[in-house]
Amino acid sequence: MGLFKRKKKINEPVTAFKSLNTTLVPLVPFGGNITDSDVVKMCIDRVASQCAKLKMSYIKINEKGEQEEKHGDISFALRYRPNEFMTPFQFLYKVVTLLLINDNAFVYPLYDTYEGTLKGIYPLRPQIVEPIMDESEALYLKFYFEDGSQYTIPYENVMHIKRFYGQNDIFGGSGSRGDHEALLKTLKINDALLQGVEGAVYSSFQIRGIVKINGILKEADRQKQIDEFNRAVKKSSSEGSAVIPIDAKSEYIPLNNDPKLVESTTLDFIQSKILDYFGVSKEILANNYDENEFNAFYESTIEPIAIQISEAFSLGLLTDNQLTRGEKIILFSERLQYASWQTKVNAIEKLMGLGIMSLNESRALLGLEPIEGGDKRLQSLNYVDADKANKYQVGEDDNKEDSDNEW
Repeated sequence: MGLFKRKKKINEPVTAFKSLNTTLVPLVPFGGNITDSDVVKMCIDRVASQCAKLKMSYIKINEKGEQEEKHGDISFALRYRPNEFMTPFQFLYKVVTLLLINDNAFVYPLYDTYEGTLKGIYPLRPQIVEPIMDESEALYLKFYFEDGSQYTIPYENVMHIKRFYGQNDIFGGSGSRGDHEALLKTLKINDALLQGVEGAVYSSFQIRGIVKINGILKEADRQKQIDEFNRAVKKSSSEGSAVIPIDAKSEYIPLNNDPKLVESTTLDFIQSKILDYFGVSKEILANNYDENEFNAFYESTIEPIAIQISEAFSLGLLTDNQLTRGEKIILFSERLQYASWQTKVNAIEKLMGLGIMSLNESRALLGLEPIEGGDKRLQSLNYVDADKANKYQVGEDDNKEDSDNEW
């Protein structure tokens, strides 16, 4: 692995480990089978793709409540290169995919041994994760990887993102497993229905009739009759005819084959249960959504994941002093990119009037290139300071008050 080189934050030597009690049993990712479903793969892709569009930023909120972007190794990793293998989009896509498959996602920050700077952040894909505790009751996670390697890492040095968190103190999911038992029941029903449809389709290509040869024939004569019938079928097909001629010695007997297909409402119901499990609507799955449908998808599915990633990364990458100074990791969303043209225009008129959006930001929202001098922010004179609103309303200002005092 070569990743786990960061020193643990506490200074007490670790002399012994002990396994935690049964309420914190090892995490064995459960649900690899769910990815055999094409619907599950598409749902995961829709959620992970939208989460990957979020912009990770390292900011500080100053005393005035204004956001200032921080610079340095953390900011560079978040915005440009999380690690040597992934772009920011690929990084977030993988983190969210692991979360949806296993109900847990583990991200490890690797620091330079000598300088202490952040070298990269890596999503981990362990086979088993075991919670253990040392004599000082500090919590550790023991990771078992597919290649047979094992690493024990302080829990505070791992960024842990969870889904369906409630039944276990450490892990998401049901106990120590990904909570996919309920989903697997639906997937099994869906697979059985699809197999029924497949069987009905194949049955429609089966034998539709038989040719009865009147008389008792030798094997050679029966084969001759079969060959003649096959030639008649080929000739009729090549000539575009639906009539196959047979002589008086033969008789065609049709077979009634009436395959039963599963009703579309049943298939839609089962599929909707799979979509609901991942918080994906039919419109999102088909990439045929309007701005209202996307906003509902964002607020119910994307935003909760973004908030949890933001909190986990803030705790994992920043010290307590940095957090108390107002520094945090934020995932920003450009939600208006999915709005209609009229909605964008209305938003620009409102936001520019408040001095929130610059000319170039407005042009970017409309898909236009930036212009020279476009970073200026314009503001409508219809808005005034709330503290001075009463003076403006009665036609007074500071200069008038000063002049009145002189008399």
